[in-house]
Amino acid sequence: MLETRFLRVHANSRGRNRGNQVSFGVSYMGTKRHLIPALTDVLSGCRNGVFLDLFSGMCTVGRSVAPSRQVWSNDLQAFSHLVAKTQFCSADTPISRHAVPGLVSRSRLSNLEELRAKFSDLFVEEEKALHAKDVSALASMFDKSVVRAQSLSDGVSRPQQYDLFTSRFGGTYFSYEQAAEIDSVRCAIDALKCEGKISEDQWSALLVALCAAMSKCANSTGHFAQALYPKNANLKKIVAQRRRSVWHEWMEAIDRVFPVGGKDWRRKNQSFQADAIDLLKELPNRTVRPSVVYADPPYTQDQYSRYYHIYETAVLYDYPSCQGKGLYRPNRISSPFSLASKVEEALDQLVESASRLKSCLILSYPKDGLLKQSDQIIPSIIKRHFGVEPTQIGLPHRHSTMGASKGRTSHDVTEMIYRVIT
Repeated sequence: MLETRFLRVHANSRGRNRGNQVSFGVSYMGTKRHLIPALTDVLSGCRNGVFLDLFSGMCTVGRSVAPSRQVWSNDLQAFSHLVAKTQFCSADTPISRHAVPGLVSRSRLSNLEELRAKFSDLFVEEEKALHAKDVSALASMFDKSVVRAQSLSDGVSRPQQYDLFTSRFGGTYFSYEQAAEIDSVRCAIDALKCEGKISEDQWSALLVALCAAMSKCANSTGHFAQALYPKNANLKKIVAQRRRSVWHEWMEAIDRVFPVGGKDWRRKNQSFQADAIDLLKELPNRTVRPSVVYADPPYTQDQYSRYYHIYETAVLYDYPSCQGKGLYRPNRISSPFSLASKVEEALDQLVESASRLKSCLILSYPKDGLLKQSDQIIPSIIKRHFGVEPTQIGLPHRHSTMGASKGRTSHDVTEMIYRVIT
């Protein structure tokens, strides 16, 4: 029988799926921070060369590897892809927060004033409700805002001013003032790029910082599955959140969004926005291939696209239709790793495709994941395609239950890290 090593992690490194872990100030579930010490140990036994993170998320693992190796990042979400590009591939130094106000002032204020005029009744109504701490009025506005957003068609022609967030997410995830500020900041940084005053990389950094500001101001529980509905129990939090300034939080975030390593190192990195298995199948055709493939696939039935659709819309800014109470984007990404009927097949295809690269494979997956008996099935899959048993490391820790929807806030679990060296 294959021996499994168990490593104890620090008591503060809890919960792979903890809802409020932060990168750049962006709340993001599924952080890999607690895995870093073990991954560093496992990675030290692999040969030198490119490190490919197949499910990069907020790039926690990539930052821990940099700059000792070239980092290739991949994520199917447009927002995560943008974060990776900003972190690892930027050719330019970001704009200083001290230079930003003078650059964006005209476009931002012009758009903001137009939105305040266009949606004046809603601005006034909401301000009265917030000032009076009138939960009934805020709840009524929430309901009307959901209906209004759901009535908008996909791909509505954009008017001269930017109003996507004001029209779709004002009164729910954000106050109308906050939503208008988001639209106006986006308008201003787009204008700077169009006028050639900032580069594509600098625009990306400012947009990632805007998403960080949205994370700080959002009226939610740390993700965007659904906005908090106004009730007496959460009224204090809702009022406080809606009083936060998007502008202030954006200014604070700008200096946190900074690329890793030097320009020469970043020039050799790559960021992909692709299905993980499709990417692995395409890589053998390349002259340069990764020496190490790290895979940390989704492990619950929850589709991540549901939790981060607001970030996705902020990046794409494509005026999508809004569906359900969560005002979700249509045709959201659905991962086979989050479908009980497809997860084993998806893992098999991932391992098979990785084996053809002749790269070292590191795969992390918890024992209580969607794939039952994963600690038996995954080693079997790896041996079938690589011809050898993987090394295994067990990490005891606690998983969050995403707000205790199942009655408990967390539970003990063992996360497994599998490694095979070719």
